[in-house]
Amino acid sequence: MSRGVDGGELDPRRDLASPRPLRVALPILLAGDLVLTSEHLGPAYLAAVLRRAGARVAIDEATAATLDALVDRIAAFAPDIVGISLTMVSTDDARAFGRALRARLGRGTFIVLGGPVATYLGSDLFGAGFDFADMLIRGEGEVPLLRLCEAIQGGGRLDGVPNACFRSAEGIVETKVVPGVADLDALPFPARDQLERHGRFSYLRVSTSRGCTAHCTFCNAPHTRNRIVPGIKPWRGCSARRVVDEVEHLVATYGANTFDFVDSTFEDPGGGRIGKARVRAIAEEILSRGLDIYYNVCMQARNWGAADRDLIALLRRSGLEKVLIGIESGSADGLARWQKMSTVAENETAIAVLREAGIYVAFGFIMFHPWSSFAEIRENQDFLARNLGQNLRRFTTRLELYPGAEVVDQLEAEGLLLPGFRDSLNPFAYRYRDPRIERFASLVNGLYGSPYQDRGAIAAEPAVFRFETYDIVLHNFISRLKRLYGEEPRAGAILDEFDAAAAGHFAELALYNRALLGHLTDLAERDRLDAAAVASHVEPTELLFRNIMTSLDRLKLLYGRQLRKAGYDLSPISTASPPRAMAG
Repeated sequence: MSRGVDGGELDPRRDLASPRPLRVALPILLAGDLVLTSEHLGPAYLAAVLRRAGARVAIDEATAATLDALVDRIAAFAPDIVGISLTMVSTDDARAFGRALRARLGRGTFIVLGGPVATYLGSDLFGAGFDFADMLIRGEGEVPLLRLCEAIQGGGRLDGVPNACFRSAEGIVETKVVPGVADLDALPFPARDQLERHGRFSYLRVSTSRGCTAHCTFCNAPHTRNRIVPGIKPWRGCSARRVVDEVEHLVATYGANTFDFVDSTFEDPGGGRIGKARVRAIAEEILSRGLDIYYNVCMQARNWGAADRDLIALLRRSGLEKVLIGIESGSADGLARWQKMSTVAENETAIAVLREAGIYVAFGFIMFHPWSSFAEIRENQDFLARNLGQNLRRFTTRLELYPGAEVVDQLEAEGLLLPGFRDSLNPFAYRYRDPRIERFASLVNGLYGSPYQDRGAIAAEPAVFRFETYDIVLHNFISRLKRLYGEEPRAGAILDEFDAAAAGHFAELALYNRALLGHLTDLAERDRLDAAAVASHVEPTELLFRNIMTSLDRLKLLYGRQLRKAGYDLSPISTASPPRAMAG
């Protein structure tokens, strides 16, 4: 049998298809700019495990505007269990959806909550507007949800479900805590219901590991197992063979060619010899099987420098084209506050080494936080101007709070956490030491609309946000052509000229962004910034970003024609491929 470290069994103890198939609905609530596709691996893994045990599982999705229709579809499915995964960006929708679902289905359907919010709030969640739920599950859900399904199918006791909180006549019951699945190779491939529903995505998500060895104070990911199962190692990884087996399956079954490896840090544990040996093995396995793919990963800057150029080149040959680095700050004080293990110089070295290899580098960044000073804000702006100046949103990002992150406790201890955070789950529920910066942080995010200013949600996607994706897609277009034809002198010359022309437009945006934020910073420091001052820049900013994208489209057409005229085929570098076959 497949077992967790504490003996949590992944294999079923009873047949969920007998006497009739147990029905489980796993809705996905799409909200906020963190959701780029509807494909979520959490529900996908749960569905795969339950289907292997004989259950009938329906994964479905909805935006805030289509929640009522989702309730109708779930009611028609007549589930025995509904499992809702809670994230910070979807909590408001989840409250409304859960209440509507309970009213429609009555008490005959068991509603269970999971995900990061349920993990950290535990039984407090019942008092935060989630009283419609029967149970919540903390930590990884495969084993607990399987045990819950078996209990409901066989009329068993709920106190045999691990990692659970539920209400009984005697009060709140919290059951035995067990770790998640230790051997990730034992998990079935996640279900791809969303892909099969939509037909194609620009990329498919693949998880090669779980956990993180870093201890960033703003993040709750590395603390999950420490808080839920003290003493358990925070990271586990799939074998290289298992990773590439899944990728090869997705290529063969769906014709996919682009993948997002969603690991917190691709090279963990700790970025040392063991972690890098594993990612080297993954790259070599991809190449040995002749898979012509592209993929994105997350990395820690402190793990990558000039000595890693050979490994980076191997990763590039195997398909690596984009890396997300958690930079977070351009100042030494900021890096120390977030317990980042790299220096400003090390961050810039990692960015440079990756870009030298032709890899796109994006990064997380926290411009504004309760302890911000104007000196630090200017240091951050200078760093961004040097390294990702065309991306305006990095100049305006605010600290987001997640239950379980150390920074929440720090804010509470200093009296900066707003009352009711654990009920409202507003990611910006904190005060600033400097009220001028508090006003600045709020007003400047009004560039993207009031929903984003208030809670980080998007009503209508602004051009600034569209450009973030456009920037990556354009880079990948050029990068993929260089991978195919870059060694040929004629193609290489055309692509280098294309690259230089695009860089001119990026430089124009970088100058605009730096000037805009410098001007608004000066106003804020003099306490003269108001909503009208920011609003006056909304339309010019939208127009500039739209015009730049139009100009880049023209460049793409121009240089694409030159390449075709020179006899080069551009079709192999498509960013998405339609499915060749649908899984049954």
